[in-house]
Amino acid sequence: MARRWAKLAVVGAATLALGGCGASDTPCAAKPGATPGSVQAPPDCPVSVAIAVDATGALQDRDLARDAGAAAVRAAEHTITAGGHLRMVVFAGDANAVEVIYDDQVPSLEELDETRRGPMEHDLRRALGVTIDSALGVIDDDPDLAARVRELTRGGTSDIARAVRNAVSDVKGQPGAGAVTLVSDGAQASDQLMLAERLRAGDSSASLGAKLGDLLGSADGVDVLQAVGLGRLPDRVNQSAQRTDELVEIWGAACERTGAASCATTTEL
Repeated sequence: MARRWAKLAVVGAATLALGGCGASDTPCAAKPGATPGSVQAPPDCPVSVAIAVDATGALQDRDLARDAGAAAVRAAEHTITAGGHLRMVVFAGDANAVEVIYDDQVPSLEELDETRRGPMEHDLRRALGVTIDSALGVIDDDPDLAARVRELTRGGTSDIARAVRNAVSDVKGQPGAGAVTLVSDGAQASDQLMLAERLRAGDSSASLGAKLGDLLGSADGVDVLQAVGLGRLPDRVNQSAQRTDELVEIWGAACERTGAASCATTTEL
């Protein structure tokens, strides 16, 4: 099941048709896409996505922030084009204190009674990119937003397990296919489980994967649970290949433990 890779305008709310892919009677299903963070599904299949972006490391490195923002928008791409509920948040020290980049229903083409998207799709994609880049300090479009996100980092070490758990809960509350993406800051600290620290102390990847999986909770019914940017640290600091491989293994094992239908873990953004 595990797979490893080497001020927005409201677009409208609508209730998704339960169980079907667009006009088809075939149930929708999503899976990890071909590029890190992306989600793949039939073009007429709405997918609800929750994307949690850890800003702790990104705020220290503009190049890393740019890559993290691009990965976040990539994770939203299928929903932008096919519809579904889209929620993107930025978090840092306290995963319950987030800056919401977007949280609304994106109508499908069937709900719009259209055969093609047109300007709305382009506008949403651009707005998401500008807003996440502003939040992470890549551009200076919204200084107040950037300041609020920086304030979040004063809460201490990022609570990634709770951020993912909250994202899973959001997706499970939506009808149809669903996907969760964590855009990691690389440092990998979660609740009381400090992954990098515990690895240095000699804990095995298997035991840490089990512990992290328990912290993530159940993702049963979620099509995709993925983590990107694992071990990607700011200022081009590189962890050892062994350490990054261990992080990927831990997240893969943790995801499988949650019961998500498909898992994807990667160091790439």
